[in-house]
Amino acid sequence: MKIFKKIKKSFVKKVVYYSISNSRLFDKKWYLSQYPEIGKVNPVKHYLKKGWLEGKNPSEKFSTSKYLYAYPDVQYRNMNPLEHYLFHGKKRGRLCFNVGQIGIEKTKKTDARPLISVIVAGYNYAEFLPQTLDSLLSQTYTNFEIVIVDDGSTDGSTDIIKRYLSENNNIKLYTHPGNVNKGLPETIRLGLAESQGEFIAFCESDDIWESHHLEKKVDIINRYQDVKIISNNVALFGEEKAVNARKKYVEDLNAFLSVGGNKLDLGAHKEMNYIPTLSAVMIRKDVFQNLDYNTPIPAWIDFWLYRQMLKSELLFYTADKLTYWRQHNSFNGISNVDKYAAERDWFIYMNDLVNGFKVSRRILKNLKILKKSLLFDSTYYSEKYAGLLNGVDPMIHYLLVGWKKGCNPSASFNNNAYLSNYVDVWLNNVNPLIHYERYGKKQKLKAFPVGTEELLEVQESDIEIVKEWKKDTKTVLLISHELSLTGAPRALVNMAIMLKKSGIKPVILSLKHGPMEKEIADLDIKLLVEPFLLMNCGLRHRALFRFLSVFDVVVFNTLETVWLIEHFSEIEARKICWLHEGRYSYMGWTRFKDLSMLFSKFDKIYAVGEYSKSFADPYIFDKRKLGVLLYGIPDVEMKVANKTLDNSKIKFLLPGTLSDRKGQLILLQALDFLSKKVREQIEIYIAGAAIEKKVEKAIKHCRYSCVKYVGELEHEQLLQLFANVDIALSPSLDDPMPIVCTEAMALEKGVIVSENTGTASFIENGKNGYKVPAGDPVALAEAIEKMVLYKEKLPILGKAARKIYDENFTMDIFEKNIEMLIIKG
Repeated sequence: MKIFKKIKKSFVKKVVYYSISNSRLFDKKWYLSQYPEIGKVNPVKHYLKKGWLEGKNPSEKFSTSKYLYAYPDVQYRNMNPLEHYLFHGKKRGRLCFNVGQIGIEKTKKTDARPLISVIVAGYNYAEFLPQTLDSLLSQTYTNFEIVIVDDGSTDGSTDIIKRYLSENNNIKLYTHPGNVNKGLPETIRLGLAESQGEFIAFCESDDIWESHHLEKKVDIINRYQDVKIISNNVALFGEEKAVNARKKYVEDLNAFLSVGGNKLDLGAHKEMNYIPTLSAVMIRKDVFQNLDYNTPIPAWIDFWLYRQMLKSELLFYTADKLTYWRQHNSFNGISNVDKYAAERDWFIYMNDLVNGFKVSRRILKNLKILKKSLLFDSTYYSEKYAGLLNGVDPMIHYLLVGWKKGCNPSASFNNNAYLSNYVDVWLNNVNPLIHYERYGKKQKLKAFPVGTEELLEVQESDIEIVKEWKKDTKTVLLISHELSLTGAPRALVNMAIMLKKSGIKPVILSLKHGPMEKEIADLDIKLLVEPFLLMNCGLRHRALFRFLSVFDVVVFNTLETVWLIEHFSEIEARKICWLHEGRYSYMGWTRFKDLSMLFSKFDKIYAVGEYSKSFADPYIFDKRKLGVLLYGIPDVEMKVANKTLDNSKIKFLLPGTLSDRKGQLILLQALDFLSKKVREQIEIYIAGAAIEKKVEKAIKHCRYSCVKYVGELEHEQLLQLFANVDIALSPSLDDPMPIVCTEAMALEKGVIVSENTGTASFIENGKNGYKVPAGDPVALAEAIEKMVLYKEKLPILGKAARKIYDENFTMDIFEKNIEMLIIKG
């Protein structure tokens, strides 16, 4: 079976190689000339092995980065984009994107000067309006008119406009009958009806144009054939948090769009708005004919119209920052993103119907599940939420938008309670009833009836206790995603121990119950477990918010709790995030949440090491907020060695949950590269809970007798085993700062770690351990062999490893860092 798998794997590699090599999308000569630094190597092999990971393109006809950006599912699976396109994407109708533009340039550049109508839609922006109008009047291109449509302003905007009217003959002012407020869709329609220009440009009444804005766009019209829609890069300014929250979106968009024409795949990347703001777009007037203006979200009328236009038209683009996009608390500002996000799926669904796109198979499949579910009651839903339906089918409403607005499918199923108790479902943005019917029943998850809102562990007495503490000392709330016996919860408990030692009162608030509860109770540290925290935050539970408000500092432990910051805007406590994650976690989290926006809400963000910090860094724009806070662990007492073990052999220990990420499979592969003589001189103990069956099966069926699986161990049992081994192993594909390695070093054990661990930053090969490339079984085998060959040096290696602990991870050092970073800040 193993030989067959190897043959199959080799065959697949060859098929992929020859398919890419013979594809018109791979240009070998172009690749070598474009990337001379790779030297005289096989260009196809280079691209397959590392080129695509470095963002290199196989030809001018295929952009690696654009394909990954347009289809995030490919990026999430860490799959070669050209391989995906050739074997999967092409069949599904996905696009491949040119490295450069696809707009066709005219044989000879023309010098047309079309009339451009600039529509300024305004509503109560009197403080910004003069700046906006002055920027329009300073344009170097002069053949334009300004069509201002005031949507019932009450702040004196019209007085300002009338002053400009008297001084400029190219400005016109229009209002709705009776000067009423009709909203952005009707305001745009009125502006279009009164515009005389061949092209329509927009400038929102709080934004500013660069003086060459129109001139640059007319230049594109004169350079390219059949230009109908033009957008430009933007410069963000205004409120710092809002600017930081949108910065990555603007940068990614600019990296994706080519200068010149872009053909966009609206069917695959449905949620992507390729035009950042109305103030960045110019459109030929005839494109507006026969468009549908009945958007479900009036604030997104621009996105509603763009998706209709770009279905059949190219988007021309310039990387010049011709628009200054003001960020502030507007109706479509970053502060209202969540308000509209709940309706996004509904918005896309309705727009797809207008565009004539097929209803996705996913939606059709989920509708079938709801029809069969005993927990969806159409009568209950129609009567309970009649005001929201407006004639829409209750089932499709619940599936796409209702559950996000707190609409329950029946009296027997409480959405918020289910999502709060099973936060991973919420993070994955999955309809709770769909999840329960597809997976929850099999996993024996609980369905909660309507009325579960009353469940809250925090009591008035808890609030009074913390208030009393606060009279004498500072209070710190430590939020944990769980209470398992793993690294991040243990690091948080150690922080609580040090806070208590310093005279500060810590309280641990966990989202889940777990085996660490007894240990916390024995330490006499106050613990509250709130499985329904998400639901009660969403419901603005008064007792909960009164409780949260009494603390001086709140520490959010791991990415798993970062989302809670959205509910802490009114909490005055100092908000600190302590990150323990690496590449794997960020790959998943960026699918669910805008980390840039979440991180912007924290006062300080600390990572558990430089490795972890490197992954947080791209999402944190204010670098002053970001730092490193290493955890501390108690000095570990050396246990008495077990004399029943064979002391003639070199013993290795790989602790950690059995999973791909922890690297047990890499270790098993490494054994194939060791000689029989070396294998006879070693024993390898693997300890940890089995969370991935394939890894557990591979370990239990390993053909080498030197491998021994001892199951999941209590902490004391693990320390006893450490006393009987010589070397700790951590060949993880991603492990920010494994506590087991730190404990091993405290016990004077050398370590072999992958470069994808935080521990690696402290390791010097041959001096205090070895670090090897992640996922490289050959390098791991070589490191194990060195340990056997130079076994007489293991005590020296262990003492050097102990020095790492003494200088970085003792509880005394941890206490000082907590005092400096968490308490004093």
